[in-house]
Amino acid sequence: MSNSLASESWHCGGHDHGEVEEANKAFFDSPGIAERYTERPEAVECARRLAAAMLKAYPFDEEKTTVMDFACGAGLISRELAPHCKSVVGVDISQSMVDLYNRSVHNQGIPPDEMRAVCVSGIKENEEQLQGMSFDVIVCAIAYHHFASIDDVTKVLATYLKPGGALLVTDLIRDASSQDVFPPSVHHIVPHRGGFTEDEIRGAFVGAGLREISFTEVEKAKARHAPQPVTFFLARGDK
Repeated sequence: MSNSLASESWHCGGHDHGEVEEANKAFFDSPGIAERYTERPEAVECARRLAAAMLKAYPFDEEKTTVMDFACGAGLISRELAPHCKSVVGVDISQSMVDLYNRSVHNQGIPPDEMRAVCVSGIKENEEQLQGMSFDVIVCAIAYHHFASIDDVTKVLATYLKPGGALLVTDLIRDASSQDVFPPSVHHIVPHRGGFTEDEIRGAFVGAGLREISFTEVEKAKARHAPQPVTFFLARGDK
């Protein structure tokens, strides 16, 4: 099973932390990027499939489960998870993405206490940025390759998990095809252009104090600049 996914649809993030984050912010705040990301049928379908894998990996409860969608973009993953949880808070560095996310939520008549996004740059360990909120589940879909240090990001995200909560991450598995996914025009916003090995992800999760770590191949997709389909993983770690 595979689908087509244009490389410039893959989003968000922060090897110099500040420089990479600012470059990503500028790129995803550019006119038309947010709308283009949301309107591509192949991106919507990929989000649907990855969210389905997340729903199998964790027992979401529509009455209880609170979710952070980190590097949420325009909310494609949030939209798929929302019917299965109590609330979703999207977090992104792009104000354009956050605005589009919240417009979509408003247009659907969904109350902000059930689903909303906030713009946060340079997220830090759980303190004032999200008013002390913590979550049962944090998801991050196809965004880790944008982060200068996945070790640092994973450690920070773990501080927002409730005891027993789970971090769910999807991104590219590093292989021969993944090396060609991103064209030179976006290399400045993608520090990890070939994706990740299982050892790299497990190392970041262990370093963040997560346990019961799993790493599973969940989806294949055609990418515009890669000659062969690329493969996505889903990793889970519990606090």
